[in-house]
Amino acid sequence: MSRPSSSFPPLHQIRHLEIARLEDLSLLIQSFPVIDNHAHNLLHEDHAYGSSDFPFESITSEAQGTALAEHVHSSLSHIRAMKQLAQLYGCSESIQNIKAARYEWVRRDYLGLIKSCLEGTYAIMMDDGLNKEVVYPYKWHRQLVPRVSRIVRVEAIAAEVLEQLVLVAGLLKPGTDADWDRDTTEAFFIRFNGEFRNQIRALSNNANVRGFKSVVCYRSGLNVSLESRKALRPQQSLTESGLLAAFQEFLQQAVRNSNYKIEKKAFNDYLVVAVCDVLEQRARTEGETTPFQFHTGLGDSDIDLVTANPAYMQPLIEAFPNVDFVLLHSAYPYTREAGYLASTYQNAWLDIGEVFPMLSRDGQESVLKQALELTPTSKILWSTDGHFYPETYWLANRQFRDVLEKTLHAGVIAGDYTVPQAINMAVDIMFWNSNSLYKLDEEERCSHLMIACGRGSPEASMRTLVNRSSDAESLNALLHSTDPIPSRQNSDPPRPAPAVKSPAPSTKSECSNPQPDTKLPDTQLLDTFIADNLSVKYVWLHLLDYTGTQRQRMVPVAQFRKQLTNGTYIGVTKGLMRLLQNELMADGGSATGQFLVKPDLSTLTLNKGLDSPSATVHTWWLEDGLGTHFGGCPRWALKRQVDLLESEYSISMLMGCEIEIVFLRPQLNNLTNAYTDFLPLHTLHSWSNMTYQQLDILPMIEEIVETLAEIDIHLPQFHSEAAPGQWEFPLPATNPLQAMDMLYKARDVIRNVAWKHGLKATLYPRLYDYSCGSACHTHFSISGPHDSVRRYSDSFLAGVLEHLPSVMALTLPLKESYDRVKAGIWAGGEYVAWGSQNREVPLRKCGDGHWELKTVDGIGNMYFGMAALLASGLDGLRQGKQLRLGDCTEDPSKISEAQRTQLGINRKLPKGLNESLRELEGDEILVESLGREFVQDYIAVKRKEMEMLDAMGEEKRRLWLIERY
Repeated sequence: MSRPSSSFPPLHQIRHLEIARLEDLSLLIQSFPVIDNHAHNLLHEDHAYGSSDFPFESITSEAQGTALAEHVHSSLSHIRAMKQLAQLYGCSESIQNIKAARYEWVRRDYLGLIKSCLEGTYAIMMDDGLNKEVVYPYKWHRQLVPRVSRIVRVEAIAAEVLEQLVLVAGLLKPGTDADWDRDTTEAFFIRFNGEFRNQIRALSNNANVRGFKSVVCYRSGLNVSLESRKALRPQQSLTESGLLAAFQEFLQQAVRNSNYKIEKKAFNDYLVVAVCDVLEQRARTEGETTPFQFHTGLGDSDIDLVTANPAYMQPLIEAFPNVDFVLLHSAYPYTREAGYLASTYQNAWLDIGEVFPMLSRDGQESVLKQALELTPTSKILWSTDGHFYPETYWLANRQFRDVLEKTLHAGVIAGDYTVPQAINMAVDIMFWNSNSLYKLDEEERCSHLMIACGRGSPEASMRTLVNRSSDAESLNALLHSTDPIPSRQNSDPPRPAPAVKSPAPSTKSECSNPQPDTKLPDTQLLDTFIADNLSVKYVWLHLLDYTGTQRQRMVPVAQFRKQLTNGTYIGVTKGLMRLLQNELMADGGSATGQFLVKPDLSTLTLNKGLDSPSATVHTWWLEDGLGTHFGGCPRWALKRQVDLLESEYSISMLMGCEIEIVFLRPQLNNLTNAYTDFLPLHTLHSWSNMTYQQLDILPMIEEIVETLAEIDIHLPQFHSEAAPGQWEFPLPATNPLQAMDMLYKARDVIRNVAWKHGLKATLYPRLYDYSCGSACHTHFSISGPHDSVRRYSDSFLAGVLEHLPSVMALTLPLKESYDRVKAGIWAGGEYVAWGSQNREVPLRKCGDGHWELKTVDGIGNMYFGMAALLASGLDGLRQGKQLRLGDCTEDPSKISEAQRTQLGINRKLPKGLNESLRELEGDEILVESLGREFVQDYIAVKRKEMEMLDAMGEEKRRLWLIERY
């Protein structure tokens, strides 16, 4: 089953903030993505059905045991939540039916349920301090939410450090009592203090970590003592301190019981102060801050409700002015106290989570209103406190959006603030405040969100309109600006850019710069794409070299957008023109000079089938400093031939490739980390048949087909091929450039899904001499006005047949490629010939103006191969060639010489790469059409590659090629 992608409701667009209406406020609150600044891991599927350890009823209550089981059903929060969950599950409101419907959904599609529950969530700051035995790790959640960062629970880190140091120090020995003197304890504590602080310092520099959290509220209360700051001064002895006494008492008990959960007030207080010390020092010396979250208020029966009041934290907040303190869970029932701290201290922030869905609707409205009584909306953060069950996320977000909408509506109607101010309040609380505090920098990557909420442009300030530090751009200025307004004309949701779409054909025969077939600038194409694929963090720029090796340059989205805006494209060494797969260079190669890679935004497509928040874009190659096309650009080589056919003969070409691929089981030597072999997936295999063994692979095959459909590659059919583990995936026909772009995107998906299942998908031309090989048979057809097919098809075919031996140097680029096209295996045979529905000739006629090229496999650079094919047909048209070869309906190698003569079949195809390279080298028409410099580079690369491969033994050569193709 393919993994679900992130899901977002259609984003409401506000064209001009100053004229926004209440309806805009409502629609934006209900559609704007949220940053969840505090939540937890979800239960592993094995535990997700509900049990006594994880009662489902706990999603609406912190109660436990009988207090939960016997009374939660009569609480208003529970009754309301069950009504809403019944809508989610599509069942009646009885708890029995809700649990039954939920059980079935979890059993059938747990990931699908999670995806539905996380709809509208853009980022999660995840406290992963829950029991790791029963929940998924925080990184696992990244397949469902565009951004998941870690919040580190400091007490858990301290416990891990303690346990490790105890083992290293030998304090715990079998058969001995855990008892030692005060001096030993002091030395151990000093070592622990250093190691713990080092761990916090290292974690604060970890890109995955966006904050810390303390549960001191549970362990000993929020009345944190600052005494440990005095005790840990330089040259200060700890011998008589209460901290050392508490530490020794705790440590002895921890060692005896093998339980390092820290519940000793002086020691708990010390941990909080030590973390604050590290963060304060880092802020002063490096200018870097990392938020420190604190559980406050609402909790289960373990908590001391009196000391859960954040008012106790006032001395701590004052003592560390450069540490950002986040007061979690609305501090309920102490929301006003927390709001006071957030309003009074620059470094205090109020989180309004957990009361959704733990309180009734009235209670939630009251909490939000109390938060707004005194707290600036720029200091309020949103969180779900979602944990264990995905429904906790869903309920919290749904109820919060409703309450926020109602509360802000009331203030607008009362005249307390305007609609634009309310909109800024809403999006700040939902997204921008957390983005700023946790330094997520999403304003660069999510410029479409700024545009959607009416903030004018991606460069607008992130400060709120309410604070008047940066007003939204005025309507009058926008209306009189000469620049295009970067927002949409209506509130329709943005649509994704096409998966693959070729540039429009030129009407001129000379070279021209191809541009995407769209009037939108590249930055808007990118923003539209990102709006519908918010998980994307990186863009891979695709380059296909002359050996058919796919190479990528990977760029963070923010940098990619800057490059598009500035027109500063990435430079690549011209050495690539003669580079081999192992980065050795063919004779005549040079590292001097570079070309530029310009992304073709019309090809921007998600990378599917692998756990990477990325997309791929195909590229044009440009001359550095000139901006004109670089002669060795594969896509331009093909595009130019398409344009010439269009401009000279009004012919439009269609192409479609058949991907044949074999799935193998890699055998890895764990000592050398090298592959020793690739074994057949199974032996009971048959063409277009589902044998008993082939059924094992069927789920993966269907996953490939479904994943391709997710990027708009819809296969007309698919089936097993004749070789063991071999399958065929025919691609739909489209224009040649789009067809080749689609081919490489589809191959990536097949490779990725196979890798996920522990298999190697290979294009190796012929793995087994007792069965057929793997080709990339390509269908091509001509069409045009009036009687174009009747007038031009024979001359086009004649040109292809004339140059076919030269074309094969590009379409059959390895010695192994020629093992696949021998006679008798339906692969094209040995002669230059064509035939209607004949699979033993290199060109099968499928219909009027429609042929299939069989002398092509998946190893080469298909852009150049198809450029050569079209250039051959174009030469036939220009020369007015007559089709002198007759329609061969049999295997040419099995008919008599006289029969071949009668059909005009008198040329054999090259039997090896050396022969086809010589044909290309002497083919002046193709040399001129493809570019003399390219042909020279290509031939040099292939000859050096042959020399390299020939030096290998047969088995090493086979493994080497399978690993790479």
